[in-house]
Amino acid sequence: MREKLILVLPTRSTFMRMDFDLLAEEFAVTAVNLEQDRSRIAYLKGIFRALKVIRKSRDCRRILVWFADYHAAPVALLSRFLKKSCYVFIGGYDAVCYPELSYGVYFSRFRGSCARLALKNCACIIANHVALLSSLNTYYEPQGHTDGVYKMIPGLGTPGIVIHNAIAAAPPSDLTSQRDRQVLTVGSTPRLQDFYNKGFDLLAAVAKRRPDLKFVFAGIRDSWRAELNRLFQLDKLENLTVLPGLPHAEMLDLMRRSAVYAQPSISEGMPNALMEAMLMGCVPVGSNVAGIPTVIGEHGFVIAKRDDQLLESALDQALAAEPDRRAISDSITDRFNWEIRQEKLLRLLLA
Repeated sequence: MREKLILVLPTRSTFMRMDFDLLAEEFAVTAVNLEQDRSRIAYLKGIFRALKVIRKSRDCRRILVWFADYHAAPVALLSRFLKKSCYVFIGGYDAVCYPELSYGVYFSRFRGSCARLALKNCACIIANHVALLSSLNTYYEPQGHTDGVYKMIPGLGTPGIVIHNAIAAAPPSDLTSQRDRQVLTVGSTPRLQDFYNKGFDLLAAVAKRRPDLKFVFAGIRDSWRAELNRLFQLDKLENLTVLPGLPHAEMLDLMRRSAVYAQPSISEGMPNALMEAMLMGCVPVGSNVAGIPTVIGEHGFVIAKRDDQLLESALDQALAAEPDRRAISDSITDRFNWEIRQEKLLRLLLA
C-alpha cells in the first residue's frame, strides 16, 4: 500500500498539476485546490477544506503546500500540531518585498506574518532557485536589493533545498520553419504595477524608438488598457500588438512563431514562460534576476542592469543571431525535465 500525501494547491496552474502527476507515481496523493483565483470566499472555504482534510487524514504523514501565503500558515501550524511533516514550496512572490511596486508577500504586514509563520513551522522550504533563499538583486539596484526568505525572515532556521521547476510541454517537431521577426513578452498583470515588474515599460520605450522592430505583449489585462495607453501611448505604436492572457496551447504556438523572447523582469523565481519560450526555440533575452540567467544559460543574452538602451542592444543582437533553435530547445528538456524534478522531490520525501 502506497504512502499517503496531501498536496495543497492555491490554483490549478500547469506546474502545480505536474507536481501532482509526478508525485502520484510514488504516493497516494490527495490534492486540495483552494481556488484562490476564483474569489476570496472560495479561497477562504478552500483553506478550511484543506485543514479538514489534513485533520481527518490520520495515516498521512506528509503535507506539501505551494507558496508561503495566507493559506500556508494554518496548514503548517496544524501539521506541526498533528506531528505531520509540512513542506512549503516558494516560487518568487513569497520571497521578496518591493514596496514601490506593491509587490511581494512581505509588502503586506498580514500576508508577511502568514508567510513567516508557515516557514518557521514547516519541516523544509523548497525553493525553485537558490536566489529565493538568499540573494541581492543588482539588476534593479546597483547596491543590491535584498531578496530571499532568509533575508526577509531574520533568524529563520528551517532548512531549505533548491529543486528547479520542470517543463511539462513537449518540444515542437519542427523548429526550422520561418519565424516572425518579432520580440514576444509574456507576463500576467493582475495589478497595474506588474507592467513595470515584468519590464513591459522598458520594452515600450524601445518600441517607441524602434519602429523597425515588432513587439508582442501577451498577458495584459483589458482593465489596464486605458491607463496604460494614457501612460505609454501603446495604442499609437503600430509596431506593438497587445494581447490578453491566452490559452496555454495558443501561447505555445505564439512562442513557436516568434524569433525572440524577452524576460526583462525586476523580480522572478524560475519563470516557466521563459522555459517554454526556449523550448519552442525562441532566442531568449532576460534580466540578471534570480533564475533567469540560469534558464538562459549559454543560449541567449542577459542584461546586467535595468536600462532600456541595454535591453535594445541585447534585442538587436538576438534578432541578428543565427541560432541553433534545436539546441536552445534541447537545453531546456535536458536541464529542466520531469525526471530530474521527480527524482529530487522523491529523494527529499523518502529520505
